[in-house]
Amino acid sequence: MNDEIWVIDSPIAMIEGEAIVFAVEFIGATTVEAPSSEVYKNGAAYSDQVQISGDQHQISGRSVVLKKITAKAGDGGATYIVVVSTTVDGNDEKRKLKIRVVDPGEE
Repeated sequence: MNDEIWVIDSPIAMIEGEAIVFAVEFIGATTVEAPSSEVYKNGAAYSDQVQISGDQHQISGRSVVLKKITAKAGDGGATYIVVVSTTVDGNDEKRKLKIRVVDPGEE
């Protein structure tokens, strides 16, 4: 597996019901443009289930601030893979973030 495609802090744990805004930094970038993302659960597109449709991706310097992601109730034990796509210094780049969803009662 190529470690360079994974976000540095990946994997991250979220508790069912949490809603978190994540930022992905493109270290060394001069310009970051046109961000988008897709969330997958078990290999299937899942963005419509866990990203708020009214939110927008934002650019802050060399970072992409993603739409808020909500760990759905009942998804404890699931893994979400977030693929962040953006144009960095004229190159189309993608990075992955792995989120492990945990049940509130899990020890």
